[in-house]
Amino acid sequence: MSYKNPKAAPINTGAAVYKGINKLAGDVLTFANNERDRKSQLITDSLADAQAVDDNINKAGIKTSKDGDTGLGSQLSKKSFEIKNKMSDQYSILNRTFSSPAARAAAKVEIAKLKKYPEELAGEMATGQYLVDQWNESRGKKNGTVGSISLSNDLDVMGVIKDLRSGGSNTTIEDKDGGRILVTKTSNGETFKLNISDITQSLKANPKQSLFKKVVDDKADVDMYMSQLGFGKGVTKETLIASEYLKRLGKRTIAGKEVEVFGMDNDRLAAAAGGLSKDLVDDNDNYVYASSIWQDHMGENGTIKEAIEATSRQEVLGKIQDHYIKKATKQAELNLGFTIGLPDSKNTGKVDEEYRRDKQLDNLALGKSKGGVQSVKIGDVNYYITLNEASVTKNSSERDRMLAMYVTPQVPNLEAGVKDEHDVPKKEYIQDEDKQFRLWLVDPRETENKILPLIKNYPAWRSATNDLTLTKLAK
Repeated sequence: MSYKNPKAAPINTGAAVYKGINKLAGDVLTFANNERDRKSQLITDSLADAQAVDDNINKAGIKTSKDGDTGLGSQLSKKSFEIKNKMSDQYSILNRTFSSPAARAAAKVEIAKLKKYPEELAGEMATGQYLVDQWNESRGKKNGTVGSISLSNDLDVMGVIKDLRSGGSNTTIEDKDGGRILVTKTSNGETFKLNISDITQSLKANPKQSLFKKVVDDKADVDMYMSQLGFGKGVTKETLIASEYLKRLGKRTIAGKEVEVFGMDNDRLAAAAGGLSKDLVDDNDNYVYASSIWQDHMGENGTIKEAIEATSRQEVLGKIQDHYIKKATKQAELNLGFTIGLPDSKNTGKVDEEYRRDKQLDNLALGKSKGGVQSVKIGDVNYYITLNEASVTKNSSERDRMLAMYVTPQVPNLEAGVKDEHDVPKKEYIQDEDKQFRLWLVDPRETENKILPLIKNYPAWRSATNDLTLTKLAK
């Protein structure tokens, strides 16, 4: 007997089998050809990207320093090598036949990022060279002259650029927050940092900007002081003598020539300058200009802000005003043809007159912070400067504050009945407000200025101190 399966599957033989095998072989061949083409293109892209890295690095135009392993040139070469190795690693992922789509996508993103890096780096190195060129151009001018490099520039900027000018042997490139900074370490242990990426972006936004603060031209301020001090247009030496701005001190021999020498009414000058230059101290918009005045023109160290914190606003303002008074009077000497000098008894036999105690009021008005004194003692009376707080506010001008200053005597109070350890009555001092008088007065003399200058109240001082007799002094 035999068994016959009615549902047995037909057996493929002959042409059908070979057809299936040929299709599979064709698919493998197509895949292999496509993969070969893909990898060939990857090799081409990899070589092109590697060359682009070198080209961008070379755009920086910075040569390797003589120090071998130091200098920006050597660092750029190393970074070029590092970038190409990282790109090669990513291309290896792409080159894998059976790498995942996610891995390939991540590799492509990283390659795009790496390709951008050397281009950015080249641009930033170009910025570094631009900084050096600007520095050299400004340094071509005499130090301290208008347009030369200002001492008020950031120390980090100046420290890094100084090293770049000599090849950058002490400077390294550091990656930070998606950008780069230049770090210079000097042989004496100083460290300077410059965010070259930020500067590059700033230049892209404003290509014409000046990257270095330069010594400013303060002619406008000098002219302002000259006008305010009474040395403006239309003024002559004769009018200044008539208004007692100038006082004849006699003739002197200067540089082999006999010239007439004049003294200045310094009190009137100081009073007229009151309130000027306040904006240099108080207005933040003038920070760059004021810093150049303070450091370049006046030769002061540090910033105005630091000086105010170390001393006081009034002292800093006083220094600025004194500086401009000197510049204005010196310019007036040249313009009007007179010579300022101090009394010299050796050169003339003339006499002048002054009140003996006037100098004491001058020192009292200056105050201790400006080289004067805190108080003056004459006999049993101590004289102080006090401020009438009721007449000034937070927003009062400096002129208003000056007019609110009083010379206040402190006198002994013998009725207190206090005794020391030897049973001797102690002298207690109390303010005698009845004998107060204003330190500053409005100058009643005619002036071309809209704001009348202030002068010290010498008459009241002389009366209070019984100094009513002029003293003859040899000149």
